Amino acid sequence: AATGGRGGGVTISAGSGTSGAGAGASLRSGRSAVLTGGGVCAESGEGTQTSSGMVAIRAANGGAAGASGRLVFSSGSSSTGNSGAVSIGSGAATGGRGGGVSVAVGSGTSGSGGALTAAAGRSAATTGGRVGVRGGEGTQTSSGTVAVASSNGGASGASGLLAFSSGSAKTGNSGAVLVGSGAASAGRGGAASVCVGSGTSG
Repeated sequence: AATGGRGGGVTISAGSGTSGAGAGASLRSGRSAVLTGGGVCAESGEGTQTSSGMVAIRAANGGAAGASGRLVFSSGSSSTGNSGAVSIGSGAATGGRGGGVSVAVGSGTSGSGGALTAAAGRSAATTGGRVGVRGGEGTQTSSGTVAVASSNGGASGASGLLAFSSGSAKTGNSGAVLVGSGAASAGRGGAASVCVGSGTSG
């Protein structure tokens, strides 16, 4: 610790080389045969008067003939119980806005654009997992918008397909598809509109 300046930095780095793959760097907690294994914590420093420090986890850029490294956030498997959850979120704010969370696929100059998939877990015994997308509550004003849209098509292509569909069922009813607005206690219920876009040919 330092009382009149900055605390000293700590750097852990693997050595570079000119042939073969680069050296790896591993940070791993201890294993336990009887209780919970050790935790790994990467936390930035607190700023008691200003902002806290940033935590950056990223793969380096790829070279002229290769791709950038893969980035994996995953919990381990479990043989007799639930696997661990993966939580990504920003903290609450008492005097400002909560921080945004963005998940985006990078753009490219050749081939199809990269896919973004959100899929709930499969169950061999009961109901599969749920996928929920919800706008934030506005306790004093309006709640947040939820927008699901495909991007505009280019000069010689169509815009992307937008599909809302339930899956098929082998021995029972397939799932319903519901589109509607919520109830209102002191005003009008919101409208629900389905319309076809206009065109200039055909």
